[in-house]
Amino acid sequence: MDNKGRRAGVTQVVNALPSTLSRRDFVGSLAAIGAAAPGLIREAAFASEAPLLDAGAVSMTDPITNERIRRARLSGPSQVTANATVAEMDAQGHYTILVKGTNDWVCFPGNENVVGDVPMALDPMGMQWFMDLVARKAKPTNTSPGLIYMLCGAYQHSYTDPFDRTSPPIPIGPHWMLIWPFDANAVGMSTVMRDAGTLVMFAGTPYAHLHICGSPWDGNEYRPGDRAIRTLTYGRP
Repeated sequence: MDNKGRRAGVTQVVNALPSTLSRRDFVGSLAAIGAAAPGLIREAAFASEAPLLDAGAVSMTDPITNERIRRARLSGPSQVTANATVAEMDAQGHYTILVKGTNDWVCFPGNENVVGDVPMALDPMGMQWFMDLVARKAKPTNTSPGLIYMLCGAYQHSYTDPFDRTSPPIPIGPHWMLIWPFDANAVGMSTVMRDAGTLVMFAGTPYAHLHICGSPWDGNEYRPGDRAIRTLTYGRP
């Protein structure tokens, strides 16, 4: 198949995405993911003009590709990632759909060698928020709460400044994010990075949101007849 025919085929794939995630939002979202990595900012600026590649350009039996797909699906609960679209963007600004999904979620494998380019799973509102963040908009435009999962952990430059791309990287454990502008003082939560519990990340900015350490599936499910096990911890004055 020539390049023109391949591109036409990919356009059909992108246009076939769920109606709640428009083609424009999906392509723009991929540009946002690329822009999150400092080394890809220049390429992402021309993302709308970059050629699209379909999954046919990638051998699905390639072990490296299979590992990327596996890592992308580990970024969130299997209930959503198993049927999500898996996509990535290379350093030249080419968007590659590795697997076409059947729900509204999009997963990215990330690049473990680039700070800020991490495996993640995003719903449409989470994607919109992330696009706005990378585009450095004054405030996000998502009209309802969104979800972003980063259950593989992450490295990022700051938990106070959403636009910091130069500070030393901070290691962060598995977490998920409820994307809505929570007021840390009003809800009585921490604004400092933690290795457990919940904080309001980017507190005091329009990009404030709940950062929840761990997985929503941590812990044991309750069954009738289970006994309670009480624990005690000490708090500082």
